[in-house]
Amino acid sequence: MRPMCYGRTCHFIHKMFIIIHLRYSNVKLMGLGCAVNKPEIIDLKDLLLEELTTLVEGWGYESYRAGQIVSWIHVRGTNDLDAMTDLSKSLRDQLKKSARISALALKSSARSMADEATKFLFRLEDGSHVESVMMRDKARVTACLSSQVGCPLGCTFCATARMGFVRNLRPAEIIDQLIRMQQHMTDGRRVTNVVMMGMGEPLLNYDALVKSLRIMRQVKGLGIGGRKTTVSTAGYVPGIRKLAREGLNVGLAISLNATADAQRSRLMPINRKFGIEQLLDAAGEYFDLTGRRVTFEYVLIEGLTDNNADAKRLATISTRIPCKINLIPFNKFDPTDVLRRPDRNLVKRFQEIVSRANRASVTVRESKGKDVLAACGQLYHENRKVLTNSRSRGVAECSSEDI
Repeated sequence: MRPMCYGRTCHFIHKMFIIIHLRYSNVKLMGLGCAVNKPEIIDLKDLLLEELTTLVEGWGYESYRAGQIVSWIHVRGTNDLDAMTDLSKSLRDQLKKSARISALALKSSARSMADEATKFLFRLEDGSHVESVMMRDKARVTACLSSQVGCPLGCTFCATARMGFVRNLRPAEIIDQLIRMQQHMTDGRRVTNVVMMGMGEPLLNYDALVKSLRIMRQVKGLGIGGRKTTVSTAGYVPGIRKLAREGLNVGLAISLNATADAQRSRLMPINRKFGIEQLLDAAGEYFDLTGRRVTFEYVLIEGLTDNNADAKRLATISTRIPCKINLIPFNKFDPTDVLRRPDRNLVKRFQEIVSRANRASVTVRESKGKDVLAACGQLYHENRKVLTNSRSRGVAECSSEDI
């Protein structure tokens, strides 16, 4: 018998690995032996087309059936296997036996009267909640997605930080926010852009983030590629360096928000571990490896980050790396909070100082959805009972010191 070539052998081993991973994801080591638990029910929304293809081929069905399933789930948004009428009954029965399609429950939505931004509150299967936002701007429809329930980083100007950290989201839970938003639209338009700027620090949920980005870009599915996608980070340097090597071609937005380490560490505790110099080095590496300009997000807080010296330092810092700068006037989320947004004249002055000293694009970004608490830094579901219940179930929590 003719031996398989090296390429075919690797392909075969890779497919077998996927099958084993999908069917037996819960393996426990016991002494020198290995006990395999009962195969888990697979969530189809967690799978890449490649994984789904391996699955249906392993059951003896044609590979193109995987593309049909992807289209049903991601384009048509169905959660009902019986609705997939172009699949044979035997395949649907096999899917019912071995797989499922998870779904977020839409608890509420609120549409801004000012700019038509819509905030969604989704209930997860374990009773936790996340918020995400859809923004409309002429032909562009942008989905702002969450990657975690809460956030562990403790930034002082962000409402989500007040929640603490409950847990990471699975790829299916990230993707389904986008699918549910698409279903909410009744005017025939489709989501064109994605920003990972909702609740949580995306780079601290790295594997789920990257897999969800790969699922989003599938041509047979949602079809949102890297040029239409931006990942936002508070400055988790190892994640930035790793993402630069994924070949995803996504944009990177860094929440800078201060220009001196002491100041930034007070506002953003993550800076105590990864200072501004480390962050700038990682941003430069991201540009070198991807060719994409980094966006620096800078929140203007009256009396803290809006003075002339800050503007001049921001201009100096940003000349080191090809970049864009978004100035974001602080969005108040708690009436009792002492933090305030600067008046328009101060914002304009700050922008002018940075622009004169730097050739980078410097824009003032007025956040959408402020009247429904959907703007930058405002996402926070204030259901204390849900958080208490989640923690009582032993959900892991951490702080910026644990990174």
